[in-house]
Amino acid sequence: MSAIPQALWFTQMIEYEVPSVCQQALAEALVARSEALAARCEGLQGVSIQASDDGSRVLQYLQWQSRQAWAAAAVYFVEEPFLDLLGQHQARGVNFAAYQTLRSLVRAADGGLHCQVGEPQAYHGA
Repeated sequence: MSAIPQALWFTQMIEYEVPSVCQQALAEALVARSEALAARCEGLQGVSIQASDDGSRVLQYLQWQSRQAWAAAAVYFVEEPFLDLLGQHQARGVNFAAYQTLRSLVRAADGGLHCQVGEPQAYHGA
């Protein structure tokens, strides 16, 4: 039996499909909502709001300290008028995805890629 390496973070991605005229307003609304969530939830480690070049999509990337930190913050999600946000910005579709981050590499001053957080975890077999 193999053990799964300990995850570094829990990552949540939400992709919104919108008319191009609504992309900027949705991105700004998500930034404001993310800042408010970060102020209430210490387990939220990072947020990125990204816009597609064609204007049709916005990606919200939330990086949590752990799945437990995300679950603890879920009480605040209930308070958010999510469906109102979708209607206001004419979202035609929303895709949700969640991942456990096992490694995170960043480019260092020496030009090489290095592990950003934590030590590499080995798989253990029995």
